[in-house]
Amino acid sequence: MALFRINPKKLKKKGAFERCVKALVDANEEKRANAAEALGDIGDVRALEPLMGALGDEWLIVRAAAAEALGKLGDATAVPSLITALNDSDEYVRRDASQALGEIGDTAATVPLIEALKDDWTTVRAAAAKALGMIGGAEIVDPLLEALHDGEELVRKEAAAALRKGGSTGPMLSALKSEREEVRLGAAEALGEMGESTACGALISSLRDPSAQVRAAAARALGKIGDPRSSIHLIEVLGDDSSAVRVNAVEALGQVGDSGAAEVLQALIDKGDSDIRQEAYRALEKLKRRTGKE
Repeated sequence: MALFRINPKKLKKKGAFERCVKALVDANEEKRANAAEALGDIGDVRALEPLMGALGDEWLIVRAAAAEALGKLGDATAVPSLITALNDSDEYVRRDASQALGEIGDTAATVPLIEALKDDWTTVRAAAAKALGMIGGAEIVDPLLEALHDGEELVRKEAAAALRKGGSTGPMLSALKSEREEVRLGAAEALGEMGESTACGALISSLRDPSAQVRAAAARALGKIGDPRSSIHLIEVLGDDSSAVRVNAVEALGQVGDSGAAEVLQALIDKGDSDIRQEAYRALEKLKRRTGKE
C-alpha cells in the first residue's frame, strides 16, 4: 500500500528490526503500518511471524502493509496466510496479498489466485492476473484467456501481459482447439499480442472457426503478426458471412498484404459493401506506406 516510509538510513541502524517488531503492536495504526512496511524493507526473515500476525490487524492499512512486506520477504512460509488474506473484507488488502503471492511465486497460490480473477474489484482481478503470470504453469492459461474478456481494460492488459510472460505459444495453440468459444477467442487474441510467426498456421486454420468472433480475432492476430504468407488466406475470407470478419481481414491485409492484396483492396473500394469501403481505403493507404508504393 506504501502509505508510509521510514528514512532508509534509520533501517540500517542497530536495533531497527527490534524497534519495528515492537511497533507492530503500537496503539497507533499508522505506526503499525509504518513498522510493517519497514520490516519488508529490512528484509529479515525473522519478521515473517510478526507480519503474518499483522495480517489480522483491525486496520486495513496495517493488513495491506503487512501483505506487501511479506511479498518483499519472498518466503513461501507466508503463502497460507496470504491466501487467507485473499478473502479479506477490504479490496486493498486482497490486492496486496495477490501481488505478494506473485512475488513469492509459490504454485500453492495458483488456484486461489485463479479464484481471485472473479473478485468484484478491478484492482484485485488485475493483481491476480499479474501474479499468475509471475507464477506460471499450464493451468493458468485458460483462466487468463478468459480474463482477456474482462469488462475492465486494466484486467485485460494484465492478463495479456501475463500470457506473454510465459513466452511459449504451445498452450495457446492448444487452446485454439478448445471446445469453449471464449477460450479459443482468448487464445487467438493472445497469439496476436505475442506476435509469434510460428502461430500463423494455426491462426489461418482458425479463420474457418465456427465462431465469427474467433474468425475475426484470428484475422486481427494475423495482421499483428505481419507474416506476408497469411495474405492469400485473408483474401479468401473477404467473402465471410460476418461483417466483423470481413472488416478485420481487410485491416489485416493493410498490415501484411502485397501487390495482389492492393488490387483486391482497390476493388473493394470501387465496388465493395458500405461496411468495407472505408476500411479498405485505410488498409490500402497503410499498405502503400508500408511497401513504399503509391
